[in-house]
Amino acid sequence: MTSMLSASGLRTGRLFRRETGLTCMVAFDRTLLAGPVEHAIDARRTCEAIVTSRPDAVLLSPGALKSCGDLFADSRAPRIVLRIDYPMVGDFTLAGEEHHRMIATPAQAQAMGADAVVMCLISGYDDPRREADNLEAVAETARQCEAIGLPLIVEAVVWGAREEGLLDGERIARIARIAAELGADLIKAQYTGDPKDMRALVASCPVPVLVLGGAAMNDDEALTRFTRDALDNGASGVIFGRNAWQREGVTGGIERLVAIVQGSGAE
Repeated sequence: MTSMLSASGLRTGRLFRRETGLTCMVAFDRTLLAGPVEHAIDARRTCEAIVTSRPDAVLLSPGALKSCGDLFADSRAPRIVLRIDYPMVGDFTLAGEEHHRMIATPAQAQAMGADAVVMCLISGYDDPRREADNLEAVAETARQCEAIGLPLIVEAVVWGAREEGLLDGERIARIARIAAELGADLIKAQYTGDPKDMRALVASCPVPVLVLGGAAMNDDEALTRFTRDALDNGASGVIFGRNAWQREGVTGGIERLVAIVQGSGAE
């Protein structure tokens, strides 16, 4: 008997390769928060190099999709994942305060051509009321995504001031589980580097976990170990930003990353 997939399940499946069950995504949304950073002064040139390297999906801001959308108008192009929120935490606080705002709705993202959307659920805001507002926004967005069959990836992270910059495996697993129970289809999470933490995170999260790259490593061997450790201990893929494109030789670097995730025969 042929199994029936929901529209959201069908679109989620398209983010992964059937042969491996894994996905290699590139996050090119940092400039939404940081502006014209090194290796992305010319956003279109960088985006073109990313698309040429053929990851499974690319995470973009709405404006980047508007200006670079033609690069994705090809059956061989990566899927489009759209950032629909603006998290003002960490290096990007507003006048020293933490805030969270939505910048697009799921319906607007879908109308722009997105195959999935991303938003944050941040643990440890300096003001717990803002954490509650963020939680409510994730829940409401999940319901909107369900209504139109669009996958929701929640970036469940311990970025708030009260987390004090610590990568605590239990805290990461907690916020990931909350995001899943709010309705996320996929989780984008931090990896502490400890395989036990990765296994515990995956075991306690009812939806697939994708690992974010974090700060630039500037070390290909370290990045390879980090990636393989995460995958070997249960991660369903990666969404790397600076460690994918903020470098010389963007296309070659991402092609190597795709090969690490999908196997040396990845094309």
